[in-house]
Amino acid sequence: MCSNYTVKVSRLTLKSENPELDLQMDEFNERLHPGGLAPVVVLQNSKQKVTPMRFSMIPSWSKEPKVKFATHNARIESITEKPAWRLPFQSQHCHVPVTAFYESVYTGPFAGNVIKFTHINDELLWSAGIFDFWKPQEPTADPEQKDQGFFSFAILTREPSKFILDHGHDRTPIFVQGPQKSKWLNSVNKNPGDIVRDLLSEAYHPELKVEIERPLKPGWEKRAAG
Repeated sequence: MCSNYTVKVSRLTLKSENPELDLQMDEFNERLHPGGLAPVVVLQNSKQKVTPMRFSMIPSWSKEPKVKFATHNARIESITEKPAWRLPFQSQHCHVPVTAFYESVYTGPFAGNVIKFTHINDELLWSAGIFDFWKPQEPTADPEQKDQGFFSFAILTREPSKFILDHGHDRTPIFVQGPQKSKWLNSVNKNPGDIVRDLLSEAYHPELKVEIERPLKPGWEKRAAG
């Protein structure tokens, strides 16, 4: 789910949404895949700040700067149980600007294609996310290998809206808007079940439109049959 998305956003757009936002960028126009550098909003010293992080969260306890399981999305239904997500979900929240997200679909009217979801009025969407900081557990004497630490994030997902389900996909990012974005950033160090409840009670399903981006490779029918 949501293994790649596009964010096209300018300083002017971000400032119009939040004049107090601390920006470390002028504009961003990229299609993101796991490992790519993307802008996210975090709370630092009680102020919201846009900062770049790697897409696909690497837990701080990992011995390597990669893991063997997918960490670009975190399912809200099991987020309090999984070791990778548990601590960041309690204390390290962010929100992620999204212009479009892409899904491979095997059922529905666009089966056999990668499809692109965007806001019906082409507005910027915001997904709830969590982040962590990874650094090497063992120091290195090699000066070229110093300061390898980095921040990385995952997009939170939930069951889809009827529109997304009808078009062949079974998950969606958890979208927040307006004051809910600030509430999500501040909703930390609480009972995990309360954080889940509060997030889902204020999240919303935006009105979307969909278009075909490209066909899937030949043989996609085998996966659909399976």
